[in-house]
Amino acid sequence: MRLAVRLLAGLMVTSAAMAAPLKLITFPIPPLVRISDHQAPSGYALNVIHRMFELAGDDYELDFQPEKRAIRSATEAPNTCVFPIDRSQEREASLSWIGPVSISRHGFYSHPDRPLTIRTLADARPYTISSHLGSGLGEYLQSLDFRMHLASKNHLGLLMLNAGRVDLWISDTRSAPILAERLNLRLNAPELVFFTTLRSLGCNRQTSPERLQALENALLAMYSSGELQAILDLEP
Repeated sequence: MRLAVRLLAGLMVTSAAMAAPLKLITFPIPPLVRISDHQAPSGYALNVIHRMFELAGDDYELDFQPEKRAIRSATEAPNTCVFPIDRSQEREASLSWIGPVSISRHGFYSHPDRPLTIRTLADARPYTISSHLGSGLGEYLQSLDFRMHLASKNHLGLLMLNAGRVDLWISDTRSAPILAERLNLRLNAPELVFFTTLRSLGCNRQTSPERLQALENALLAMYSSGELQAILDLEP
């Protein structure tokens, strides 16, 4: 089976390889994507993307923008994609999707000195909650009239929680402890893990369907062979 998958991947080189590289826009969301002034970009979502393009025989150029602007750029600019973003009803028709390239579990975090009892999503409704711009989950809760504050970046929500400006902070369970350690802040386990998102690569609708199909086939080959899971297992 694995040999067949490798042979299939080897046949995926198409005319896309001869086209100009796709512009891929991403943003810091460790451990999915880590961006540093002193090291090359890294992270398991970036590793998945790199391997997917390698199998498809395609090429890309990497750019970095804030999440909200990155999504808008991919929507408006031909041959431009953004990752890793969660799919939502609002975004579904504006981009062509390949994924998932990562799986994230999200929870409510309260201040370590002011723990809250959150057993269901409804328990969070009385509180002020921080998420970040570009988060489909934060925007979804806002549409349900939860008291949301959407910060420009995810770590700003943690700072607001620490300062007592919000009662709860939403973050994925892999990113939260990394951000807390980086900011030298205490962080308890989430009060409630309540949502799982499948983050994907979203491409401008004018992107060649043949090119997108080759990338999707490459990702499916990675799932079938177990290679994608092996990449995920390397990360904390």
